[in-house]
Amino acid sequence: MLTRMAVLGAAGLALALVVNVSAVMAQEGGGSGAYGDDQQAGGSLLGDGTSEVWAEDGSDLGSEDQARPGGGNLDCVWMGMDPETESAAGPIDWNYMRNPPPEVVGAVVTIIRSCADANGMYVSEMVTLTLPTAEPPTVDPEDLALMARAQLPLPLPEAQMSPPGEQTVNLETWLWVENWDDQTRTATAGGVTATVRAAPVRQTWTFGAAGEQKTCHDAGRAYDLDRPPSEQRTTCSYTFRRSSAGEPDGAFQVEVTMTWAITWTSNVGASGDLGVVSRTVTIPTRVAEHQAVGESGVRG
Repeated sequence: MLTRMAVLGAAGLALALVVNVSAVMAQEGGGSGAYGDDQQAGGSLLGDGTSEVWAEDGSDLGSEDQARPGGGNLDCVWMGMDPETESAAGPIDWNYMRNPPPEVVGAVVTIIRSCADANGMYVSEMVTLTLPTAEPPTVDPEDLALMARAQLPLPLPEAQMSPPGEQTVNLETWLWVENWDDQTRTATAGGVTATVRAAPVRQTWTFGAAGEQKTCHDAGRAYDLDRPPSEQRTTCSYTFRRSSAGEPDGAFQVEVTMTWAITWTSNVGASGDLGVVSRTVTIPTRVAEHQAVGESGVRG
């Protein structure tokens, strides 16, 4: 929603601002279940409604078969607006704000903090000041952390199994996630920078109608076909005990959920915890019974 506001000062000064008050951060899509832990929305973490982000369930997580979108790092500046052309007047001249001409001393003006990333998305905060004013408004690093959090991409797990393709009853299946990587975003305003980091903490495999789960707290390990089995070990594996022949389409629906712990730090010493967020993919997996058993329990 775009809102136009005119502010009249004591000396008749008028500034018109065009402000995006809904933070145009929402993405199309929906989410539930494993997507329902993402609750950093509209200041809910701060509890006072001052957050400038919208990272609400469903609106930004997207559908389960698409990666969660995210923007780049945010850089914020205080801006004014030309009241005649209703166009941005550029960054605020704080020397002017500290030492205004006598005819506008005592005027009440409204400025806007505009934040942009490489994709052009932005959020805005309006602040009303009385001239003269000594310094820019103080920036809360936690507000910046929430802004960066809204830009943080959380991809779907790139889950892999070995042997690839069809699995075999009673043979160990190696499990791993290719994109077990930290994700970071920053937001900067008024000399304050907050950095949000999402670090993978676990992968959880749910084996469909088999009714079992396997949770691993690292990325797992890819099976290397160029090395002998005796030289390889896995940190994450599962053994199917029955065939998927009786399942719909002859396959178990294996769900893989990757969970991140999200924290933030700042260049002014403040830091905090933003909880955990999970993303899930489903992998149809065929499991067959074979009479041959490999020596290592793993087929290439």
